[in-house]
Amino acid sequence: MRGSFSLQGVIVPLVTPFDDQNQIDFPAFRQVVDFVVGKGVHAVMIGGTTGEGMLLSLDERKVLVEAAVQQVNSRIPVIAHTGCIDTRSTVELSRHAGQAGANIVSVIVPYFFTLSDEQLYTHFLTVAEAIPTTPLLLYVFPGNTKNDISPALLDRLLRAAPNIVGIKSSNDDLVKFQDYIHTGGEGFTACLGVDELMLGGLAFGSHAQISGNANSFPEPFIQLFEAFRAGDIHRAQQLQQVVNSIVRIHRAGRTTAFFKATLQLRGVPGGRVRPPMCELSPVELEEVKSESMQSGLV
Repeated sequence: MRGSFSLQGVIVPLVTPFDDQNQIDFPAFRQVVDFVVGKGVHAVMIGGTTGEGMLLSLDERKVLVEAAVQQVNSRIPVIAHTGCIDTRSTVELSRHAGQAGANIVSVIVPYFFTLSDEQLYTHFLTVAEAIPTTPLLLYVFPGNTKNDISPALLDRLLRAAPNIVGIKSSNDDLVKFQDYIHTGGEGFTACLGVDELMLGGLAFGSHAQISGNANSFPEPFIQLFEAFRAGDIHRAQQLQQVVNSIVRIHRAGRTTAFFKATLQLRGVPGGRVRPPMCELSPVELEEVKSESMQSGLV
């Protein structure tokens, strides 16, 4: 499956808008989908970190994937993030995602408990074997999960499960990222989730940038990717600086409320965040608006 799998470009892990009753705002979600697809992003991810997936119930995550598949309507690939703290729930969501029409399943490393490589191996292999015909993208975010995937563990998993097609690394360790690429070999899809290192990741062999910041401002990310592919490194360097300014406006994504606020500035209803996350203060909102305008992004 790895040899025939293709995924590249700018992938947006979509925000999940909530209404005043703390329920998923599906009309707003559909507008977010159409906004990023209309801007030319290459794929979307549903229920990930930016989508507050860990704050959703299993049923909510299922319905959200179904809504995304319906709204995208085969225009671009849909990646369903199905990772949970436990294996059984991850398998349940992964099977549902495939049945619902998601093109790819992404699974984050289990979190909270400290797990050995053997435990992680068993977890990921169990999930992969439960969805043998669905491409699976591993997802590492050691800053949030406490656990990580070593290159040696990645090698074991790739040998055991042919439907593990790649990895998303939300880790600023570009040395380890190179190790992932080397370990994966031909046909392996390496994706980076640290936007300040997008150009560096592409230079080392990244296939795609998975960016929460691109919910609101996808254009510079797409332009950077296209400039790199065209060999215009000077232009790509300039666009990396634009991307860095977006990261600063969003305060490095410490809460998805920043992404939702800038979506609102662009006329797209980002909705509210789900507690225990908090909305931005009036001062923060004014700062985000002012900085976005000064940067020429709005």
